[in-house]
Amino acid sequence: MTDSPRPRRLRLLSLATVFVFAITACSSFYHFRPLSHPDPRWMPIVEKIPGTDLTIGVRTYHTAQATHALFGHQGLWREHVIPIQVVLKEDGANMETSLVPHSVFLSVLKKNYRNISPAEAFDIAWQANVPYQNAKQVLYYTGLILFTIVTLGLGSMIWVLPSPFSQPNPAQTPFGRDLAYKAFPAQAPLYAHGKAGGLFYFHIPFNEKLLSRTQFSLQLRETDLDKKLPPRIISVSVKLTSRSRSKVNPLMEILHGFF
Repeated sequence: MTDSPRPRRLRLLSLATVFVFAITACSSFYHFRPLSHPDPRWMPIVEKIPGTDLTIGVRTYHTAQATHALFGHQGLWREHVIPIQVVLKEDGANMETSLVPHSVFLSVLKKNYRNISPAEAFDIAWQANVPYQNAKQVLYYTGLILFTIVTLGLGSMIWVLPSPFSQPNPAQTPFGRDLAYKAFPAQAPLYAHGKAGGLFYFHIPFNEKLLSRTQFSLQLRETDLDKKLPPRIISVSVKLTSRSRSKVNPLMEILHGFF
């Protein structure tokens, strides 16, 4: 006696649903990777700021392997978003130093690019996965709908599921929160022997060979707590350089873009 077509189709649908749901659930997992802030003297680019007791250390995450090691395959490298790590250390006594807002730029071939916020970096990176992002979300929600139908029945379907074509809020995603966690703090006053570090994000028409012709600049506000003098503004400019180049397999980039 052979199985009736209906139970057989139901079993096939159940197996397909479980497979799709498991694959999409695993592919959406995000792994947080810690970012340490060493003494700036041990970073790839180090400069002692003249006339101060400040030291700045800089590290660029411009290659595919460096960006992926920090944030995974989330689209930053494909959309030319470069994270730059900056660590500042104040060794002066009774000094207060803070970053001047909106003073951080990259100068590439005499063109200036301001740093972008973590939310802006998320928006740009998300676009790198289109149409991957749409396909992944359609696959995920299709699996979720089928799973609900198979386990609870059509009458129990939840019709308020988010649209598979909508862009998520950065604060509601692990990747978006990680971008914010690792960013250089907006309010980070430095005092004697203090240190502050984090990432600045830049979106530029990227060519790795141009890095040797790029200047990173920012302004700092320094106040002498012992003297009743107005704070002074210090302009800092650091020439970037790196011999590292991206090692990319185009096929693997496509697969990573999807999964």
